[in-house]
Amino acid sequence: MQQHTTSTPTKIACFVSMFAGIFSAVYAFVARNPGTALVFGIAAIVIGGLSILKAHKNIDDTQVATAGVFMAVVACAVALWQMYN
Repeated sequence: MQQHTTSTPTKIACFVSMFAGIFSAVYAFVARNPGTALVFGIAAIVIGGLSILKAHKNIDDTQVATAGVFMAVVACAVALWQMYN
């Protein structure tokens, strides 16, 4: 069985994606400035998308980057809800 290995920059990019998504979600829930939360969420989605493209060969790294994108989408949803509610 062949095991796929990834380089360290790919792993770092995936974890940066996850942390950016978590940070944007926490900021959206804690701060009462939905405009900034939306900008952080969109930035985290872009970072996550680039990380997914970079890590498409390794399922573990792709899952980490996808978790970051999911949290960023949650942050955008919370920010939009705060804007229009």
